[in-house]
Amino acid sequence: MTPPWPEIFIRDAERQHRFEDALEEYDRLYVAYSALVYEIIILPMADVSARADFVLKHLG
Repeated sequence: MTPPWPEIFIRDAERQHRFEDALEEYDRLYVAYSALVYEIIILPMADVSARADFVLKHLG
């Protein structure tokens, strides 16, 4: 899961909700996925290269 990240969060044509709404949705999804016994892996708040490396490490 990708937590809302205040430093890079913007409202635009695709993201019309407020940051607070993003936090609430993230929390709802976390609870729902946990209840369904999904393995939740949190994407770190890091630069693009580090995030890409993290994803690739967890896909393999």
